[in-house]
Amino acid sequence: MLEKDAHNSSLTAITGLRVSLVDELEEQIDSLLEVLVTREVFTRDDREDVLGQPGPRGRVRKVLDILECKGEEAAQLFLSIRSHQQVFNKTKAAQLQCLEYNKVRQKHKDVLRRRSECMLFHNSRHGEKILFPEHYVNLLLVDGHQVLEVKKHEVLTFGQKRLCLKQRSVAQRTITPLELFSRANGTRPVKKVLVTGVAGIGKTMLVQKILFNFGRSEDSLAFDFIIHMSFRDLNLVENPTNFRDLVLRKNKHLAKELDTILTCDDKLLIILDGFDEFRHYRSCDADVFVTEPDEEAALTDILGSLLLGELLPRASVLLTSRPAATNHIPVGCIDRFVLIAGFSLTEVNDFFSRYFRDPTLASSMFAAASANELMLTLCYIPAFCCIVCCILKQSKDLSGESPKTMTDIYVHYLMAMLHSHTKRRAETDHQGSTQQLSDTVLKLGKLAYRKLMEHQTLFYSSDQEVAALEGCSFLSTFLDKMVAQEPGYTEEVFSFAHLTIQEFFAALYCAVTDQPLPDDSLSSRGEAANGHLDLFNRFLSGILSNRNAAVLLRQVGLRCSKEKAEAYRYKIISDLTKFCENGAYILNSLHCLFEQQDPSIALAVQPAKLQINVSDNTLSQMDYNALKYFLNLTKGQISELDLTGTGVSCEALRDIQPLLVRCKSLWLGENNLNMGAVQVIADVLRVSDTITYLGLGWSNIGDEELQELCSAIQVKKTLKELWIEGNRVTHKGLLSLKNVTPEPLKIVVAIWNDLYDTNPESVHTQESIKVNFTDDDMWDSWGEWVFRRCEVSSNEKLVTVLHKVCKISAQCLEAQWAKTFYRKLSELIKSRIECCVEDDMCKKLKTFDCLFN
Repeated sequence: MLEKDAHNSSLTAITGLRVSLVDELEEQIDSLLEVLVTREVFTRDDREDVLGQPGPRGRVRKVLDILECKGEEAAQLFLSIRSHQQVFNKTKAAQLQCLEYNKVRQKHKDVLRRRSECMLFHNSRHGEKILFPEHYVNLLLVDGHQVLEVKKHEVLTFGQKRLCLKQRSVAQRTITPLELFSRANGTRPVKKVLVTGVAGIGKTMLVQKILFNFGRSEDSLAFDFIIHMSFRDLNLVENPTNFRDLVLRKNKHLAKELDTILTCDDKLLIILDGFDEFRHYRSCDADVFVTEPDEEAALTDILGSLLLGELLPRASVLLTSRPAATNHIPVGCIDRFVLIAGFSLTEVNDFFSRYFRDPTLASSMFAAASANELMLTLCYIPAFCCIVCCILKQSKDLSGESPKTMTDIYVHYLMAMLHSHTKRRAETDHQGSTQQLSDTVLKLGKLAYRKLMEHQTLFYSSDQEVAALEGCSFLSTFLDKMVAQEPGYTEEVFSFAHLTIQEFFAALYCAVTDQPLPDDSLSSRGEAANGHLDLFNRFLSGILSNRNAAVLLRQVGLRCSKEKAEAYRYKIISDLTKFCENGAYILNSLHCLFEQQDPSIALAVQPAKLQINVSDNTLSQMDYNALKYFLNLTKGQISELDLTGTGVSCEALRDIQPLLVRCKSLWLGENNLNMGAVQVIADVLRVSDTITYLGLGWSNIGDEELQELCSAIQVKKTLKELWIEGNRVTHKGLLSLKNVTPEPLKIVVAIWNDLYDTNPESVHTQESIKVNFTDDDMWDSWGEWVFRRCEVSSNEKLVTVLHKVCKISAQCLEAQWAKTFYRKLSELIKSRIECCVEDDMCKKLKTFDCLFN
C-alpha cells in the first residue's frame, strides 16, 4: 500500500515530468517563482538561490531540486499552482488570439469597404467618384430552382422571369441578400448558393452590395470573413496553385490569421463572381479532390473541390453566373438557386432619379424612356438602364429616329460616348477628327472580335491588339483596367466595361472590315445554340441594316460593305426558310431579322411549311416582338408553332392570339397554364378554322380546365388530336370528353395523369382516349415528331428532351414503335458524342447512351 502511494505521490510525478517541466516552465519561471513565495511554498532565501542560477532553464531545475527537499505537501502545492498557471496562460493566449483575430477582421472590413465604396458606370471618367450608397437601387431576387431552366443567352431572355413570376405555380418568393443563406424551408442548411441572371442584370452589383454592407458592419450575413474572388482575376492564374495563395493574392493583410480563418470555416463566406467568364468553366466538375488549403493543384480542381464541399466543407459559397454556363456547375452541389430579375418599374424610376439627380430632369428623362417600349424594356436590366440614361443625357446633341432595336440602342450609346469624350477638344479639322475616331473604334473592334472568338474577356497589355490602342484618348470610356501581379513582374490587364459592349464592338468590326462572317453564325447547333454568338449576330445584323450603316458612316466615318450586307440578308432569308421547313430552333434568326427592320427580308422567306420552333426557353417581351414581327409579315397558315417550355402566360397568349388562330399544330406543353390562359386557348378553338393538333402536356391543367376546352372544341369541331399528358386530369375530367370523342377528337393522349381510380364504372373505355402506351400506329407518329425535334436540337436541348422521353416503363419498350424510336435515338446520341468537344456534355450524352445499350 505504501509503495502504491509512493508511486502515485506528487514528488514521484515531478520526478517523472522533470525533463518536460524544464521545457514547459522556462518562459514563465519568474512569475511561477513569485507565486511559490506568495503561497509560502518557497522562502525568500529559496528565491535568492533560484535567481542566482544562470538562465531560465537552470532556474527551473533549481526549483525542482528544492521541491524534492520540501516534501510531498510542497510538491502537491507546486502541481496545483502549475495547473492554475496553465489555465491562466491558455486563457490569456486565447484572449490575445481573439484580440488579434478581431483586429484583422476589422482591417479586412475596412479593406472591403474601401474597395466597394464607389460604383463604376460605363461612362464615368478618370477621377470621377460615384458613391455606391448614393446610386445603388434594390434588385429583385427570386428564390427557386427554376433559374436553371434559363438556357439561352443573357439579353435574349432578360425579362423572362420578372414578366411571368405571378403565373408560376411553383412555390417561389422574393428574398433579400440577408436571406441568401437562411435555411431552406427551415430544414437543411444552405451552404452553396447560385445567383444567376442575364447580362447586366446586377450580379456583380449584388456582390458589391454584400461586400459594402459587410465592410460597414451592416447586413453581414453573420460571417466573420468574406473572401471575394472574381473569375476575371482567376483567369490570370496559369500554374498549379493552392487555395491559401488564391486568398492572399489580394488579401495579404489576412496572412497572420489565415490559419484561424480557414480552421473556423463555418464563419467564412467565399464569393466567386462571374463563373461564365471563367475560361475553364467547362472543367470544374472535379475528378481530383483537393482537401487541404495548402495542397497544390490545378485551379479547376481547387474550385471544383470547393464547390463540392471537399475543400473547406463548412464554408459557405456564393457563386454568380450568366445562365448559359450554369449547366457546367458540378451536379448536386448547389443548395439554393436565386434569380436576379433586375429592376421593377419603381426601381427604374429610382435609378433615373439617382442618375440625373435633378428631379425635374429625371422626371423628363424617365418620361422619354417610357415613351419608347424598347428603351423601357431594356431599363429593367441595371446595366442597360445606365446605358439608356447615358443616351438620354446626350440626346440633345444627337439626331436620328427613336431606337427600335437592341443595335439601335448601342449605336446611340457609341455616339453618345464618343461625343461626350470629344466635345471639349478643339476640332479644327473635322475630317481628321472623324478619321481618328474611326481608327480607334476599329482597333477596339478588332480586339473585341478576336477575343470573343477565343472566348476571352481579358486582354493583356502585351497583346498586339491592346498595344495598338496605346495613346487612345478615350480608352477608359470602354475598357476597364486592372493589374495582374505575378511573381517577379506585374502586367496591365484590360476588359470591356461590359461583355455586351465587347460583343457590340466585335460585330461592328466584322461589319465594316473584310473579316469574313463566322461560319454557320445563324445555325441551330454549335456555338450559336449555346448562346456564345447569339448577341453578336443580332448586333451584326443590326449594324448591317441600312439605317444603322448610314448613322455609322455619317457620325464615325465607318462604311459597311454593301456586298457583306447583302450576303448577310441572304443568309437570314436562307436560314429562316430552312428552319421553318424542318422545325429547327428559330428564335435567334427571328431576332436577326427584327434587328434589320426591313419587311422585304421577311417577305422573301417562302418556306414550303411554316414551322416555328421557339421551345425550351422562357420568352421575354422582346422575343414575342421578334416572333410577331415575322409572322405578321407572313400570310396564310402556320403549320406548327412550338411554344413548349417558354413560360407563356395568359397575357402573352392574349398578345399573340391572332397568330394562334392561324396555327394547324399548336404546342403549349410544359408551361404553367392557369384558367385564364386556358380560356384564351378556348377562345382560339372557337374561332380557328385551321387548328387540328393541340399539345398541353405537363401544363398543370385539371378537370375544370379540360371542361373549358371541351365546350370550345364543340364550336368549330376542327381539333383532331389533344395531348394532355402529365397533368392533373382525373377520370371525372375524361368523362367530359364524351361529347367530342371520337368525333371530332380522334385521339386524346392522357398518359401520366391522376388516373388512379380502379372502379371499372369510372374508367373511360373509348379507344380514342389513350391512358397507357400501346403498340398503336399513333405512337409511331409521336416518336417521329420527338425524333425530328431531337435532330434539330443542340446537344444541350437534346439532353433536356431525353430526360422527358426516357420515362417509359420497361414493358412499353417491347413495342415495335419503341424499339425503332430508341434505336434511332441511340444512333443520334452516338453521332453527337463523336462530334462533342465539351467533356461535361459528353458525360451527359454517354449516360443516355448507356441506357439504350
